[in-house]
Amino acid sequence: MSSQEELAMLIDAERIPHEQKMESAAAQIYAIQAGLELGKKRGKKLMFARSAMAVLTASVLIAGLLFFNPTQLMPQQASTSIESSDWGVLEPFKKLAESDVDALTLESAIRNDYVQIVNKSAEKNGYKITLNAVIADENKIILLYTGTTSGGQEIYNVNSVLLTDAVTGQSVVDKNGSRGGMGLHAVDSVYTWLGKTIYPLDKDKAFPKEVVANFQIASVDPGMLAKPKTGTDLADMRYSERLKVSFAIDPKFWEQKTETVVINQPFMIDGHEVNLAQVELSPLSIVVKFTLSEALKTDWEIRNELFGKTPSELTSRVGKRELKNNSIGGSGSEDGFISNFSSNVLDHPKFIRLKLDAGPDREKEEYIDILKK
Repeated sequence: MSSQEELAMLIDAERIPHEQKMESAAAQIYAIQAGLELGKKRGKKLMFARSAMAVLTASVLIAGLLFFNPTQLMPQQASTSIESSDWGVLEPFKKLAESDVDALTLESAIRNDYVQIVNKSAEKNGYKITLNAVIADENKIILLYTGTTSGGQEIYNVNSVLLTDAVTGQSVVDKNGSRGGMGLHAVDSVYTWLGKTIYPLDKDKAFPKEVVANFQIASVDPGMLAKPKTGTDLADMRYSERLKVSFAIDPKFWEQKTETVVINQPFMIDGHEVNLAQVELSPLSIVVKFTLSEALKTDWEIRNELFGKTPSELTSRVGKRELKNNSIGGSGSEDGFISNFSSNVLDHPKFIRLKLDAGPDREKEEYIDILKK
């Protein structure tokens, strides 16, 4: 096996995000499937113990579930400590955001009016989807939507969301990224579903002016949702036809470009030098990039260990409040690692800094300033 093949396999394996730091259990399953598919395409075995654990996890999940309803296993509440603002017509989605590690990003966007209210619907045979709002920047697009049913069908989830160019019909999302989605029933109603889906974008490609959001709702017969085994049998499920909502994207989302801050500050993890190379700051994400020495780039065992210990605590100060920018996943790169965090860049924080824990490499906690005003 060549070094290039090994490196490619390494990057594929590292694309599986950090354990519990995904924004939902549904996204965990999607990431595991994506990692397996990438490995299968290369026809090579996975290199990391983390990947092996993901394969085992996927096997257990597949054996126990054919479908997954995010309300059955919600992630821990995000810790943001910021006072919640009035979400206006999007107030129903506040409960959904409370269970979201990316809550800080949504709160910041809505507070700064960085949102496009769409409120367009599509309806067929008792199934209805309403695209309530869109939030986007160069790197990702977030859809907030409501699904409803009539005729007694109970919503299990919105099991498929696609995003395409209205003219060409081609997908507009970054094919190298993965979708993150979550949802819950509105006010404990089995007939209404509030959902959020995030898609990565390629900032080097022009985004179309007219877009089609394409949904499918999964439902079950009356009374089935309350049964514990619902979701394990394909025969129980009912599906809507594809429900398509077209909309013109607000050009304001492309006005604020990603700011790249070059840091190049080395630090130690278990006696190995890792370099905090640069940080990309945008309205909906903060991306931290770490690089490794030439020797460590191809030392798969050490890379695996370092990847699991990459600093994951990012904080920012807005006014007199110090806020936690939650970790929302990580991946490998050719030169090292990439860590993604929630963003409140729209709030113009006074500082953003990365925490280095005390331990064998340092006597006390240290911080690397990413942004300081």
